[in-house]
Amino acid sequence: MPLTDPKNTIPDAVKAIAAKRGATLTMLRPSLAVAFAVAVALSMAAADNGGVKPQGLANIAMGKPYEFSPPPNYGLCTDAGDKTQLTDGAYTEGHFWSRQSTVGWGQYSPPLVTIDLGAVQPICGVSYNTAAGVAGVSWPMSILVSVSDDGKAYYHAGDLVALGEEHGKPPAEGQYAVHRYWTSKLATHGRFVRFAIVPRGVYTFVDEIEVYRGADALMGQPHAGRKIDDKDTAEAIKDMVVTLHFRQRLKSDLAAVRETIRNVAGMEESAGELAAIEQLIATVEPPPWKEFRAILPFNDLHKRIFAVQASAWRANGAKPLAVWQKNPWDMLSPTEPPLPGGAKVDLVMMRNEWRSAAFNISNSGTSPATVRLSIAGLPGGRNPKFVSVRDVPFTDTKSGVPVAAALPEAETDGGDYRFRIESGMTRQVWLTFHSREIPAGEYEGQVVGEPGAIRVPVRLKVGAVALPDQLTLHLGGWDYTISAGQFDVTDQNRPALLRYLQAHLVDTPWANRTVMPTGKYDEDGSMTGPPETEAFKTWMERWPTARNYYVFADVTERFAGFAMGTPPFQKAVAAWITWWAGQLAKWSIKPEQLGLLLVDEPNVPAGDKLIVEYGKVIREAQPRVVIFEDPIWPDPRKADPEMFAVSTTLCPAMPMWISEGKPFADFYLRQRDAGKELWFYSCSSPGRLLDPYAYERMQNWFCWKFGAKGSCFWAFSDSAGASSWNEYASRGGAYTPMFLDATTVTHGKHMEAIREGMEDYEYLRMLRDRVAELRKQGTRGEALAAADALLSSAADRVTACMEQAEDINWKEPKDRSIADQVRVEVLNALLALEQLR
Repeated sequence: MPLTDPKNTIPDAVKAIAAKRGATLTMLRPSLAVAFAVAVALSMAAADNGGVKPQGLANIAMGKPYEFSPPPNYGLCTDAGDKTQLTDGAYTEGHFWSRQSTVGWGQYSPPLVTIDLGAVQPICGVSYNTAAGVAGVSWPMSILVSVSDDGKAYYHAGDLVALGEEHGKPPAEGQYAVHRYWTSKLATHGRFVRFAIVPRGVYTFVDEIEVYRGADALMGQPHAGRKIDDKDTAEAIKDMVVTLHFRQRLKSDLAAVRETIRNVAGMEESAGELAAIEQLIATVEPPPWKEFRAILPFNDLHKRIFAVQASAWRANGAKPLAVWQKNPWDMLSPTEPPLPGGAKVDLVMMRNEWRSAAFNISNSGTSPATVRLSIAGLPGGRNPKFVSVRDVPFTDTKSGVPVAAALPEAETDGGDYRFRIESGMTRQVWLTFHSREIPAGEYEGQVVGEPGAIRVPVRLKVGAVALPDQLTLHLGGWDYTISAGQFDVTDQNRPALLRYLQAHLVDTPWANRTVMPTGKYDEDGSMTGPPETEAFKTWMERWPTARNYYVFADVTERFAGFAMGTPPFQKAVAAWITWWAGQLAKWSIKPEQLGLLLVDEPNVPAGDKLIVEYGKVIREAQPRVVIFEDPIWPDPRKADPEMFAVSTTLCPAMPMWISEGKPFADFYLRQRDAGKELWFYSCSSPGRLLDPYAYERMQNWFCWKFGAKGSCFWAFSDSAGASSWNEYASRGGAYTPMFLDATTVTHGKHMEAIREGMEDYEYLRMLRDRVAELRKQGTRGEALAAADALLSSAADRVTACMEQAEDINWKEPKDRSIADQVRVEVLNALLALEQLR
């Protein structure tokens, strides 16, 4: 993977049309789908719902220059005209993101547009013309307007989205529409007018911005808004963005609770309380963005909203403390009511593995509750060490959908685990069992708690077989733990990150090309000075148990100054890889343990050519070194065949495998059958809204189903430039499957799902090998036949929930019990075959 952010940038609008035509484009970049997207986007009908238009206002921005930060990057509409199109007075006709008269970005961070009026002018209003509404292209959350006389000190003038509501809101999402946000209620002045467009999703499109001249009297008025020094713009915008998300979270939860009480009799007082809270939301401020953690509830006002929810739960008959359950991998919402039926833990596992269970406690009382829990009756005495207990908070996401995904350790109090549950809220209790030291057998215990005489029965069965310490399937995630500053790795969090990844079965770390410098060469390509080894040695020492060391080489058309394809180039590349193979041998690293990703996600002929030119030389000089490639050609038959020929490991994107259908899969299966090693990777976002069961755990079942030897995820260290505890300040939703900040690493459900999927794969491998062993011995019988049948059907049964790419989303309903049901069947089959020894 590159050191640049690999987000998906095809608009969902295009994907939606593609889906209707049988060609869902899940993982593609704009450059891969321009021709297709243009053809289908042009066929979309455009509706104009711009509301009342400004009348009688002088647009003083007409023809004025402006600057972008960052430059537009959406492929279908980015062109040289972007530098003038926003103030040329020409409005787009037709679908916005297929027209070059539009300016577009594919990113979560707010794009900035700063217009230079040429002189300080009185300003009474502005307008911003955009389009959105279909399949993920959303209306902006906010358009923050600021003004400056000198281009150095800016002053916040208002939020155009809020100010523009008096002229009409854009239509509800679900239909394509054009909408102009405008206001004439500003009372300010300035030469420079800056627009910070805060997106709700990935995409921002605009075709025209206007600034309206106000009365001359405005020139003498002092600036009333927050002062923002130009050099502090990014920090100030983050604070404002966090405030917007903060208030939106309160508004959304208030709306959800209001809907809950709508059909509950006798809730008039609660409705009045919500009305009073609503009036206060606009007045509350979060802490500065660097200090804020988006853990619900945010503040006392937020607690009051949930207290109203508690009153509705009580009115519907809920107990003051309700213990309830759903599948641990199901999505949990802070506004869903407790379910009837109580809870229990019923877990079957091998020795030497990790498995999880969970139950929920909802507080329907009128005040916060402190619940103390302990575990009794299992091996190891009270609160045995082989069970970790985690307190699952709700955290909000950049997308505005709260998730219960973080798994911090529960607080302890005098030996018990302590959970504080606010009125009207639910806390999930997550239990992870590690059976390394537990003798085979069946055990019964319980989780007990006060107040409320809580009793959750625990039944644990440990089978008389054990997972090996080293699993078969390889696991990597472009962690880039080699140096601080690579994504969200810091000197402070790296030690914990390394421990965490290694404990979660990662055996294939990734580094950038700095670990393998080129050395020095004479003019004919002979090495005259060896490369520095310190970086690789440091990396190796951090990963002493790694089975592979993979490097993103990120090659270019020149190597050590030599042009690609020339004899000195070929000689130098051969000398370089041969020298490194010899050096690694001194450290007991075999050539086949070194993998090189020459070009990340090749998808155009130029990228294929780089792979071919370097790959040929490397394969000839050191044929055992791995050439690892992750092509994202939607139709791999259109790629250069030589690119596949020189690659030793092919790692297609799992969501593409699903969405692109049988021809795509068959191509890679033929490559596998011809001797290429097959891996899978995934790189979708926003990460917190992806289903841990379907996105992470299922990928390892697909590895088994199709004979893949490795599984990768972008990216273990990518928290999108901010703490995982405050996605509001991030570039976009975090990719990392754990919770990462500058100093700490906290367990996450998505990483737990990866580990459990790795163990699932090993179950199947153990059963396959045991069946083969018995067959070789000439053994026959019903148990062996049943095991054969199970191996034939297991992966199909489990992966059946993944029929389309959209199934990776957590919100998509599915039966998340099937993987464990089949896993237990595999364990029982193994136990039955043990009797045949």
